[in-house]
Amino acid sequence: MTSFEDARVIRVAEFYSGIGGWRCGAARAAFDLYGAAARVEVALAVDVSTTCNATYAHNFGDAPVQRPIEDLDPSRLEGLDGWLLSPPCQPHTRQRCPGEAAVDAADPRSKSFLWLADRLAKCEAPPAFVCLENVVGFAGSDCCRRWHGALRDAGFAAPRAWHCSPTMVGVPHERPRYFECAVRRPGAAAPWRDGAAAPADGWPGGAPAAPEPRRVADFLEAGDAAPWRLPPALLARDAAWCLDVVDAESTAPTACFTRSYGRFARGTGSVLNVTPGAPSLAALGLARADPAARAFGDDWKAKLDLRYFAPKEIANLLGFPATFAFPAAVATKARWAAVGNSLHVGAAAAVVAEALRDLG
Repeated sequence: MTSFEDARVIRVAEFYSGIGGWRCGAARAAFDLYGAAARVEVALAVDVSTTCNATYAHNFGDAPVQRPIEDLDPSRLEGLDGWLLSPPCQPHTRQRCPGEAAVDAADPRSKSFLWLADRLAKCEAPPAFVCLENVVGFAGSDCCRRWHGALRDAGFAAPRAWHCSPTMVGVPHERPRYFECAVRRPGAAAPWRDGAAAPADGWPGGAPAAPEPRRVADFLEAGDAAPWRLPPALLARDAAWCLDVVDAESTAPTACFTRSYGRFARGTGSVLNVTPGAPSLAALGLARADPAARAFGDDWKAKLDLRYFAPKEIANLLGFPATFAFPAAVATKARWAAVGNSLHVGAAAAVVAEALRDLG
């Protein structure tokens, strides 16, 4: 396809489709570039998660294929305009579970991604563009090098990559991630070099020089806070001192939410202070810092009323549309796990837009 603007329909595959973050981002990019007449058609979505697939179907009307990617018929990958993917991040994270020795390409969770790389290199009708998201540790990995080798073999220009976070555009949420896009235009490929170019530290396409910082309150949902209050058993534990606490009226960003939110106190996301007229967090010794550097104590527990962020509120921070919702049958912890595995829709849109611009 030579002109998406003329065609108005962009057909993509969404691998590791999750709750549809790439789909939402691609739709936003097409609208911003080409107007309301443009449409993104997801010809193939794939994920192994029952929860994610039910949520995807609930919001978009069509259910992803629920099977390992490497079990797909390779013919389904041919002739699409774009591939969008967020391969498993666990092989590249700094936090690993006890007993997990395999990393990078040796980790069994990389199998499907390496299969995709192999199929991309062998495609008879490869896509015109590919966009990828992962944790920052993905850059420089063996998986990344093998993926870039597949791009080169399939006739793609050298990819462009970014390290970016929603805070760069004023969203009070820290989620540093690696994004890249590559396009395939015969005769116009950028030169490849030994080793990948260093990712740029910035927003794809450029962020406002001084983005207007938004309050955490702008992303909250009205309603009863009681279902989200931290259980007394957690507050009674020493681990509560590791909680990352934010105020609704503050522009201080929330910490990155992970799939373990609601199960562990440290490193899984922020909790919200909903106490009217409470002392400042700094005055209580809860300033944003490594918990190990804090003076340990219990006085703050009587002065703060804390709750978790609702799954929909996390989706709001990640840029999902206001209409996004979870099916009623999906339990809260499953919702947290699904949204914690997702991506920032605004960043995804910016990356897709860069790919479409690169195609001219």
